[in-house]
Amino acid sequence: MFTRTTGFLIVPIWLAAMSWLVWHDIWPRLTAGAPPKLQATEWLKSEGRESQYAILLGTERLGTIWTTYRIDEWSIRREDWIWLDELPIGLAPVRLFIESLFTGEGDLDEFTVRLESPDAVSELHGERFHADFSFSLEGMVGGRRLNTTTFKTPLIDGGFLSGAFNPFSQLSGLQVGQTWRMQAFNPLAALTGVGNRFIPMLVRVTGEETIAGPEGAVRCFVVEAPRAMAWVDAKGVVRVQEVDLPMVGRIRVVRETEFDRDTLTRISRQAIYFDGRHRP
Repeated sequence: MFTRTTGFLIVPIWLAAMSWLVWHDIWPRLTAGAPPKLQATEWLKSEGRESQYAILLGTERLGTIWTTYRIDEWSIRREDWIWLDELPIGLAPVRLFIESLFTGEGDLDEFTVRLESPDAVSELHGERFHADFSFSLEGMVGGRRLNTTTFKTPLIDGGFLSGAFNPFSQLSGLQVGQTWRMQAFNPLAALTGVGNRFIPMLVRVTGEETIAGPEGAVRCFVVEAPRAMAWVDAKGVVRVQEVDLPMVGRIRVVRETEFDRDTLTRISRQAIYFDGRHRP
């Protein structure tokens, strides 16, 4: 039975719930600022030009990511080679090459993703214009060329782009409470037609934590999005990130101490794609 006392209890509970909703979901969207710009820090110019990450699904290693930077006074070029030995959905082996070209001021200017598997190949290329990113997507499956797709994404949503396997890269100058919008391109969705090709993300720096690393304990910023999470140290280095990928599951990407250049060279030169008429 509803009484006046019940009403007195419901109102503050409702107000508290609405306050939490505004603070947790609505306010970050309204106050989301510009995404972090890639900074050519002295650390990145010297020690941070090369890094390697293991891709894990539970205790199973799915593959490896190699990241390299080329820096001059006019631009920063980032290259990611991603090799997947195993995938729960088949398709493996898969090789991804992601090239991100930034201006000298740290703004993303061009973005290219090329995916190759034994039966299919696809490529996404995007360029920055005044108010949006313009994209073209093309590919082949089993020797059959797919129709080229062109589309645009407003800079407010696509000014910060990345690949779905490692959405967070070098993030310098983070502060707790910082928020921004970005999109992650999921090449597996583009290849299979299952799921969204672009995953919109509202990102927040929610706090700091100390995590265990190969060199010992490391103090990190905690970066969170609805389907992803990362731990970033004071130099802007992403030590660990976790991502929920459709059809794959929650992967964990962990920075390794060594950079295996010999394996990268072999992987980058290996022939992957072949149609059904020309299997090796």
